[in-house]
Amino acid sequence: MIRNLRCLIGVSLVIALSGCVIGSGPCLWLQVRHDFSGRVHFREFPRADGVDTVPILILDKTQYVYAPPQSFHCLGANDVQLIGLTELPDSIGENTHVTVDGKVLEGVAQGQYTRFVIQVNSILPIGRPH
Repeated sequence: MIRNLRCLIGVSLVIALSGCVIGSGPCLWLQVRHDFSGRVHFREFPRADGVDTVPILILDKTQYVYAPPQSFHCLGANDVQLIGLTELPDSIGENTHVTVDGKVLEGVAQGQYTRFVIQVNSILPIGRPH
């Protein structure tokens, strides 16, 4: 009886914790909106016709993303490329602390240079730019 109870508790814990990274919370799903905070940096990447300068969000806290095409485990993301904006607002420059609302996608298209990208819905500065 106690053995069966232990097995039941063990299975329950495994199910309850699946999709979580201990100490960091749940894994984020691809293509679901989330809020992210971090600092914006601009990086240059070579391409056939010159240099591509793209905004990269360095996250305040590592986010874990469940991406079944890449792995059945949650993958860490520390820096993500921001896509979907033609231009950033004037109030957002290098090293600006921001909050971004958007969807996490896999960075597989041409011109996407990080493992994950954020399709930006809105971006707002936190405090003053540095």
